[in-house]
Amino acid sequence: MMLSVSVFVSAVAGYGTRTVYADTRREGDIVYLDSEITDVSDDTVNEWAMEAGLIEEPVDSESICTKMDLIRVLWFRNCSPEYKADALTTKIKDVSKEDIYAALWAYKNGISALDAQKNFNPDTQLTHGDVLQTLWFVNGKPVVSNEITGFVDLDTSSTYYLAVLWAADQKLLIKDEKANFDGSAACRMIDALRYVYYLYHVRSTFPITKTQFLEACEGVTVQAREGNYHYGDSDATPPTTDGFISCDRLVAKALWDLGYTDQTPGGFANGHEDMFPYLLDHGFVQSFDIADVGYGSIVCTSSGQYGHTFVLVSWDQETDTVIRYDEGSEARIHAVQPLQEGWNGGDFLCVFNIPDE
Repeated sequence: MMLSVSVFVSAVAGYGTRTVYADTRREGDIVYLDSEITDVSDDTVNEWAMEAGLIEEPVDSESICTKMDLIRVLWFRNCSPEYKADALTTKIKDVSKEDIYAALWAYKNGISALDAQKNFNPDTQLTHGDVLQTLWFVNGKPVVSNEITGFVDLDTSSTYYLAVLWAADQKLLIKDEKANFDGSAACRMIDALRYVYYLYHVRSTFPITKTQFLEACEGVTVQAREGNYHYGDSDATPPTTDGFISCDRLVAKALWDLGYTDQTPGGFANGHEDMFPYLLDHGFVQSFDIADVGYGSIVCTSSGQYGHTFVLVSWDQETDTVIRYDEGSEARIHAVQPLQEGWNGGDFLCVFNIPDE
């Protein structure tokens, strides 16, 4: 099937109406929709994926994506959690030692199943439908509120039907001019990476601004101070409503107040193991470059590993002082914020930013 789109017009909040052009492509190729450009080259996708630490070297443009290829990329993107206890009790027969934690992560989180013989089947080649379904699983299988219609050949009984509707709603793809989408076509690895690129890197809109986030942080600090909260790990829903707050719960409650109510009980109850994947899944941009620290940044610091979080208002590098929101101690909780404190960046681990507005 040849996918040929001559002109496709779409209105997206924040960008207005734009025209998207696409050349005739080869069988199995998908037409992608980006917020500003009509297409992204294989080189751009490869470069982004390498910089993001998802792949070590450029992928061959003709290679077909396997189950392990995709799971490995998504595992890296979700901060490479290692389920060491599960590795002792859950035996997966056909996965290499290097990939065992990625496979366990996918299995434990309901992203991929094992067969009756406890095989992961890592070399299974994936279709476009398979890839979209996996991304849908990773994102919690969200229900599309306004069903996308008009696909003339999308079988409602297909295993990837809901995933494709979600992908279209997320603007990961558009149907061709004949309203065709062939989810059974083999998916090249570069196309699987392109889905990931569009989903997590390219955003046509972002639901909150940096200023709104900082205002929400200030509101949380006022609640904590006036409510005589104490430093500790909140297990409540919404987070902090049990009277306990900490540095990561500040971020969780500020986001909750802005509409991010799909958090687990207590917000980020497991610290960075909850916070990092959550922020990435919701479009925040992670960077390990201290030069990316700025207004509205969620700054993560360490002493060899993750240890603390604060939200930055400003940083004077000449005097090594920051203006920040920080609920990381009893004294901070009871102080009027934002606080002015010393920080030279020496313990910087990473930063999460709202995409530029």
